[in-house]
Amino acid sequence: MNTEVLFAFFLGMLVLAATPGPGVFASVSRAVSEGFRSALIFIGGLVTGDILFFCLALLGLSAISLLMGRLFFIIRITGGAYLVFLGIQMIRRRGEEFRNGVKSSGRHKSYISGLLVTLGNPKPILFYASVVPTIIDIHEINGVEVLAIAFIITAVSFIVIGVYCALAVLSKSVFIQKRHYGRINTVSGLVLITVGSAILLKKH
Repeated sequence: MNTEVLFAFFLGMLVLAATPGPGVFASVSRAVSEGFRSALIFIGGLVTGDILFFCLALLGLSAISLLMGRLFFIIRITGGAYLVFLGIQMIRRRGEEFRNGVKSSGRHKSYISGLLVTLGNPKPILFYASVVPTIIDIHEINGVEVLAIAFIITAVSFIVIGVYCALAVLSKSVFIQKRHYGRINTVSGLVLITVGSAILLKKH
């Protein structure tokens, strides 16, 4: 694998991460309602799902991952329902402020919800199962190159989505007074419910 291939993958990953979708919207919503650190943990879950799909592609399981309709249907339903549940919880605690950047919902819930969003989202599934094999020769890749790809996935996701989240938190701290935090929680909860519902209602 040469630098041109790595750069091509970097561009593809950049487009995947920067394109607004369930992962971006849910990350921003969590950043605004629970703080930047909670959003970073959520992004960690997103990245774990990305790396899992990449590993499936390396193992030659791309076709299987596309054909396992029932499994991904269950994951998608679980992920969508979980986001709706978190959104409802967020609205119910609308008067609470986040503490130390991670709310009482806990780090593990942030991580799991991020993982479920990626696993139930058709966009990364198609990217890793269809696009990646056209960029990378998965039969010739070595261990160092696998680590390089994993690093690109992690760095691009954290930087790009992290910028979205940082801007959202900055906007909140600069333009929104504390007495309005309850409304922000409500709006963020509605965003999570909308994202979860969109995942639930997707036909593909």
